[in-house]
Amino acid sequence: RCTSVTLRKEIRDLTTEEWRVLQNTVPLIRRDGWFQWFSYIHDSSFGTIHGTSQFFPFHRRFVRDFELVGQRYNPLFSVPYWNEFKDFRNPELSPILSTSYLGGNGRAGDGCVSDGLQAGWTMAYPNNHCLTRAFNQGTRIQAWYTSEYASSVMQRDTTMAKFRQDVEYTMHGAAHIGLGGDMSTRTSTNDMVFMVHHAFIDHIWTSWQGQGNQMTMDGPGGGPNELDMSLESLISYYNEPVGSVMRLGWGLMCYGYAPPLRSGPSGAMQRRSNSGPFWALGDVAASGLVQALPARVLQKWFPGINSTASAALRPGSSAGMRIAHMAKSVTAKSGGQGTTIPLPIDVPDDWVDMHGYDRHEVQRVVDEARDFVRDMNAAGYAPLY
Repeated sequence: RCTSVTLRKEIRDLTTEEWRVLQNTVPLIRRDGWFQWFSYIHDSSFGTIHGTSQFFPFHRRFVRDFELVGQRYNPLFSVPYWNEFKDFRNPELSPILSTSYLGGNGRAGDGCVSDGLQAGWTMAYPNNHCLTRAFNQGTRIQAWYTSEYASSVMQRDTTMAKFRQDVEYTMHGAAHIGLGGDMSTRTSTNDMVFMVHHAFIDHIWTSWQGQGNQMTMDGPGGGPNELDMSLESLISYYNEPVGSVMRLGWGLMCYGYAPPLRSGPSGAMQRRSNSGPFWALGDVAASGLVQALPARVLQKWFPGINSTASAALRPGSSAGMRIAHMAKSVTAKSGGQGTTIPLPIDVPDDWVDMHGYDRHEVQRVVDEARDFVRDMNAAGYAPLY
């Protein structure tokens, strides 16, 4: 067991001093060639760490490795995560992609990032080039996924093989594709967004592990002798057993996740509850909204929620009327954009080919995600964010 644990916060929740630590440390990591090194590792391991059950353990070990390097410069350094659910509808408007944090879209013409933490950086791997981004809709990014979708995946999936597909092909890929530039290449690690994005993906895995899947590991391992992963299988590049990264707070995994802050009734900032299937759904309003869904939708997409116990929340009941009021409140906070959730993006062929994915499997997962969105929209559901 670790004697001390690094707390990873949502990037917007960092204090001024915590952001200063990150802001001062990341350039030192680059100065000494570590960005080049991590891009080399990710590139050289690419074929085995994507499209296989290596995906989660490798990236957990990889981001932790980056964090440990940062702590050589400053023991207070940590890799924050980006709660992408909060920005799913219009990711390009997120403060994370502003000058105050990680910078925005690349410049017209050359795609070079000219603001934020890595403004004007020249990256050394695989060759000297400016750090680039190219949003997939020009000046906009096509909508990502909701916290409710993540909760549904976590409730429905009981094997690593299925869970990995449902996360890697959707929530994981959407951010890489949406941001474009370096983030859409094998050397996406050149962009610091990679680290905060993968900390978020790791947070999702951690949450799924907490739903009775702590040591769940199965599915293809990526190598010729790894037809089925186990806790004894070795993590690509690191050659350490998968079992060594399965429990946060043990071994080298001396970190944990803080739930994001929210504004309470008095205006004070509070932590979200961890009692729900995912911290975003630990919110009372969100949990109630999900429970008020029609029984058919609950049974299909949220099998972990008792539809019988939720009957009192149906529209028309006094509790259901309160839930309807909550829905209006959520819609108002989202800018009055209504209850419609945008359909998930198409996964480009070049993205599928670069990763060596099975196109039919990717399409199956995306089609299933679209069915989820259609059912939620048909039920008049207003997403939490």
